[in-house]
Amino acid sequence: MSLSFGTDGVRGAANTELTAEYALAFGRALARVLRPDRVVVGRDTRISGSMLEAAVCAGLCAEGIDVDLLGVCPTPAVAWACAVRGTAGVMISASHNPYGDNGLKVFSPGGLKLTDAQEAAFTAVLETPLSDGPGPGGVDVGVVGSDPAALDGYADAVVASLEGRSLAGLSIVIDCANGASSVVAPAVLRRLGARVVTLADHPDGTNINAGSGSTHPEQLQAAVTAHSADLGLAFDGDAYRLLAVDHTGRLIDGDQLIALCALDRHRRGRLARDTVVVTVMTNLGFRLGMAAHGITVRETGVGDRYV
Repeated sequence: MSLSFGTDGVRGAANTELTAEYALAFGRALARVLRPDRVVVGRDTRISGSMLEAAVCAGLCAEGIDVDLLGVCPTPAVAWACAVRGTAGVMISASHNPYGDNGLKVFSPGGLKLTDAQEAAFTAVLETPLSDGPGPGGVDVGVVGSDPAALDGYADAVVASLEGRSLAGLSIVIDCANGASSVVAPAVLRRLGARVVTLADHPDGTNINAGSGSTHPEQLQAAVTAHSADLGLAFDGDAYRLLAVDHTGRLIDGDQLIALCALDRHRRGRLARDTVVVTVMTNLGFRLGMAAHGITVRETGVGDRYV
């Protein structure tokens, strides 16, 4: 197997590097390393998503693992489902990459990313032949079911996270990158009372991230000023990355967004241990700003699984 884990799962050109055969072996390896009772599987809007979804599910079922399909959904929805249900999960997405790429992101039971030791075990299994004997037979073969209602549960959880606060009176432009956020972000923001203008929310399997989303914020910046909006949000293909734009069209970077969230939670007594965790790429200004408010900053290596 030529693919290897990066900062967030494996990724490659769909059906040439990331093949159906690899995805099937990946599903079997997941079953053998994590030994979950069930696995939830989500995907973004890429044309290759359904092919890889079928292959991953085949690998899991061949090892006797039942699967719940979430369909097209944001990566955080998979993590949420894993946390709520105590299951493992797979998200089929190449994030901000073009549609020709795809990837496999893994969540261990409970919604956390793999540890270094688990990744090493995963790689070892993938590098050895998996045809070392028949899998379970009869009633022990895994089955695949569909659970589209899980997306509604995730949306409810996002709305509830505001703890009764409202976005009423705000005008927000969102760029869905023709990706997974298209199926949930506009509805959630409207439920919270915002007036919403949507961009790039008509995915066709090949237009994900194409001139849109977090890697191409120019159209969002222009739309915010054109609509005299209060702010804009740009997602990537699986809604795992976010850029924000203020009312003037100016980009607000990730350090600023984390600072805003940390300070808000700190003021409301909701910041656990008065601590915020960031990677080594975070700038000095962020650290100084947090120190001024009595907030401790902890550093990790690059990659959300370390955070």
